[in-house]
Amino acid sequence: MAWRYLLLPLAPLYRGAVAARRSAYGRGWLHRAALPIPVISVGNLTFGGTGKTPMVVALVRDLIRLGRHPAVLTRGYRRRDGRPAVVTGPTPRQRADEVGDEPLEMARRLPGVPVVVDADRTRGGLEAVRLGADVVVLDDGFQHLRLERDLDVVLIDAGDPWGGGRLPPLGRLREPVAALRRADAVIITKVPVDWRPVVSAIEAEVDRIAPALQVFISRVVPHRLRRPDGGWIDPAELRQRRVFAFAGVGRPGGFIESLSEAGAEIVGERWFSDHHRYTEREVAAVVEAAGVVDAIPVTTAKDAVKLPDEAPVWVMEVEMVAVEGSWKGLWRLLPEGLV
Repeated sequence: MAWRYLLLPLAPLYRGAVAARRSAYGRGWLHRAALPIPVISVGNLTFGGTGKTPMVVALVRDLIRLGRHPAVLTRGYRRRDGRPAVVTGPTPRQRADEVGDEPLEMARRLPGVPVVVDADRTRGGLEAVRLGADVVVLDDGFQHLRLERDLDVVLIDAGDPWGGGRLPPLGRLREPVAALRRADAVIITKVPVDWRPVVSAIEAEVDRIAPALQVFISRVVPHRLRRPDGGWIDPAELRQRRVFAFAGVGRPGGFIESLSEAGAEIVGERWFSDHHRYTEREVAAVVEAAGVVDAIPVTTAKDAVKLPDEAPVWVMEVEMVAVEGSWKGLWRLLPEGLV
């Protein structure tokens, strides 16, 4: 977009601020805090779209399988209420504008797991400990340098691995790709069915930047589909059905890929900004547009928590799964005995 070029003179300021903050923590000028339990950070290099929420859900479920008692720690992006909160599912009492859309989605998909929402991640982590957690998964934590972590995982979206190769305003990188050297592992997400050529190219770039990094691979797969009446069905029910896709996500192409994998015939699309809060008029307009092309309106689970319960739309829920194995290799990167 042309307006981005008007902001181009600000790019060096953004780069300088990122570098200065990182240097201040690295030199010890800014204090880093530690929790009395292991901290596993899940983050990325780009703004949105890498699949952090389904990845956090997948890793938390695996920790539970291993007998641990995890909590999720998140800031609750773009929420209006800045007070600390704890969200628990499967039917949280809070609204998306109070705690954020991602905490609500995670709580609904992780019943019994406390999702602690606090801009002060150290304070939130101590609250997780008080609630009985013996390990914390830090959501969107790669750029949060204040809290020490025992495992730093960076997600790379196979569909847009390097965010255009630039920092804002012309690209989607949150910091230079050399920051990968701070990480302990990379997980390539949203790989296609024929994933080897894509993964090979990304692995070569990761190896050039940080040769010691271990690389894992994951796919996003359709998990289940919720009808407007609230019932859940197999996503295969979308096969050969006409679908009008809409969402407010970082990379809409990933959602389209999931719908296509479920066999849907996509005949219309409408995209909103990431974390968009829907008005009744916008929802009505989407439903009307879907009706014009004789299609069912389908959105993501993250968007669904911001819609009225009675909204006549369908919801696609996806899962992140490890390719060629499990997450055992990832846990082996933790200091012995932590998991």
